[in-house]
Parts: sequence; C-alpha cells; structure tokens
Amino acid sequence: MILKKKSHSDRYLLKGSLKKNGFEHWKLITNGVSNETGEERTFFIEFYVVNPLLSPNECVLGFKNRFSKTTQDLQYALAGTISALSATEESFVQPSFVMVKAGVYSQNGKHVNAYFPCGTMETTKNDFILRVGTENVDGCILSSDYTKGSVSVKDDELIEKPELLCDGGTLSWNLRFDKQIGFAPDYKGKTGNWACFGSKTNFSGVITVDGEDFNVYPKRSFGYFDKSWGKDFVSPHIHLSSSNFISQISGKQLENSCFSVRGEFNDRLTILCCIEGRDVEFHADSGKKYSLTHECKEVNGEDDSVRLHWSVSAHDSRYVVDIDVYCDTNSMLLCDWESPAGGRKVLKILGGGTGTGELRLYKKVRKSLELIEQAELASCSCEYGNIELPSL
Repeated sequence: MILKKKSHSDRYLLKGSLKKNGFEHWKLITNGVSNETGEERTFFIEFYVVNPLLSPNECVLGFKNRFSKTTQDLQYALAGTISALSATEESFVQPSFVMVKAGVYSQNGKHVNAYFPCGTMETTKNDFILRVGTENVDGCILSSDYTKGSVSVKDDELIEKPELLCDGGTLSWNLRFDKQIGFAPDYKGKTGNWACFGSKTNFSGVITVDGEDFNVYPKRSFGYFDKSWGKDFVSPHIHLSSSNFISQISGKQLENSCFSVRGEFNDRLTILCCIEGRDVEFHADSGKKYSLTHECKEVNGEDDSVRLHWSVSAHDSRYVVDIDVYCDTNSMLLCDWESPAGGRKVLKILGGGTGTGELRLYKKVRKSLELIEQAELASCSCEYGNIELPSL
C-alpha cells in the first residue's frame, strides 16, 4: 500500500508582510527519455515569486545595472571632476518579479529563466495554484496535478541582459503528475519554511529542449515536488532526494520508497524516509531529540573527474539512518537566486540530478542494531549552496 500524507501548503501563501519582503518557490523534478537517442536526462521546473507587492507592473531585477548618479553627475565625471570617483556607484534595490526556470542536468546541461511582472500572476483559481504570462506570451501554469509552459532566451539577449542569470535556449513542457508519497507536518521556521508534499511523484508527458522531445513515463520519472517560502533563504542550503531504490538485500526495486533531506535549519537537517511503508522522520523544528552528523566535500572520481560526496547520519532512540550520495560536478549546474532582501544578496546553488549512493536503515534492538534495509540509490537530486553578499 502506498503511503500518502497530505499537505495543503502547495497553494499560494504570500500574505501580509511577505508580499513586500518574502518569497515562494515551487520545484518539480522528473526524468525523461529522448525520442531521438533514448538517452535519459533529469529535468527541473521551478516557479519563484519574490516581493510581489513592491512592483506589480514591472519586473525589478536586482542585478540589472542602475547608476545612482544623475545626468549632471555623469557630465561632471566626463569632465574629470571629483564626481568621477563615484560615477560608477549603483543603487541596490529589492527584487520584485515572478520567475519560471526550466533546465536539464547533464554534462551539457542548461537552465533558462523567464521573468514576468507580478501583476500578471493569477493565484485565486480553483483549477491551478499559479498562472503567469502576458497577452503576447503563452502562460506558464502550475496546478496540484499538472504543469505546462515554455521559457526561451536567445544567446545574444544574454549579452545585453546578463541580469537574466541563465543560459540561452528554449524549454517547453506539458506534464501531468501524481504525488504518491509526501510528508507532514511541514518545517516551520522564523525565516523560512519547507513542505515536502511529493517526495515520490509520478510524472507523465513531454518535455522539449531546443527542439528535441523527451517522453516522461510515470514508472521511470522518479519525480519530486516540494516548496519553500518565507522571508529569506536558509544557508547553507542542503537538499538530497530520491525515489529510485534497489534493495541490496532482495535485489528488487523498492516501488514504495523515497527519502528527502533538507536544511540547514538552525544547524539541523530534516530527514524524511519512507521504506516500503515504514516512516522514519527526523524533524529539525520538533522538540524530539536526535543526533546528527553530515558533511559535503569534494572527492576524486573516475578519469580525474571531481565528485561531491554528501554523507548524512541521524539516529534517535528507535532508528539509525545513514545516507551517502555522490554526484559528478561535470553534470551539475550553478544557479543564482535573488534574495527578497535585495542588495544583490544571492543564494548560489550547485545542483545535479544524477546522484548515486546508498541508504541504510537500522532499528535499535536493546544495545544492538538490526538492519532493516540497505538500498542502492540512483536518480538522486543533490544540491549544496550558500548565500553570497555583494563585494563592497
């Protein structure tokens, strides 16, 4: 029997002060298979809303050049006066926009961003969570069971607008999905919140990258769907998840298993596991005590490649969970996320979707450990990031 836990946090939640100083971020991950080559790749689609009430009619991007000097100041600067010393100073702003990001993890991966004024966003309809677009551009839609849309940026446009913070290309998608396993309650913090309502999610449909179609099949999608929201990002940012498990005990695919790790939340991680109907959860915001060790470091891979290795171990009075995940850095992407605080404060995340590794679950029996499951992991989503401040 597939375990289902319902969370209602997938709906739009930016209310009150968060409209002027807050963000909301949905992320969907799925695998797809190329119609042309049969190659399997991991895709991600993300919807990001930041400070919607600050500029409802125009996108405000914090990385767009904004000289704080007047025309008269610049004339003085050209004349060689003292104003030349400060003529290049820029005014920092708080961002305000809706961004839709779509991308693919691979050695030649990419991510493409589309920006929309917050006033073009609809959130009150019953048949979708969020819809955004303009009169001349097809909209991007996110619902509780489907998403569709398109994002496109030309290479020469990036030269003129580096503030777009993405690659060139075109990605479109039309997907249905079914959240098979989720976890509740959500993590609730003073600064940020996190809901993992689709740790195992089955996707179906088509994703197109620069004209190449990728079919998405439910049993091969190994999908994921979550959301974070609040006043600002947590840092360091750590995320691991997978629903592609093969038991090293039985040799069988574990159809009803998944895990997700997220944090850091006040120096702790939330670790959520479902192993064939058995729930083992360590919640960073609960009063329940658990011991935790974790790290992310570079290690050598094959053929002089570089890999990242995440190791996570947690235990309480009943269970021990050990997780090791590896991902080649040449198949990962670096993405920037503007903070609601503005001032060019940005969360830089190095992410990949081709992680592999192992999960071991033990049950404590008196003073010994009983191995419940030891599983090989594949199709792992892996992220590590930190907030960076602008150099003065």
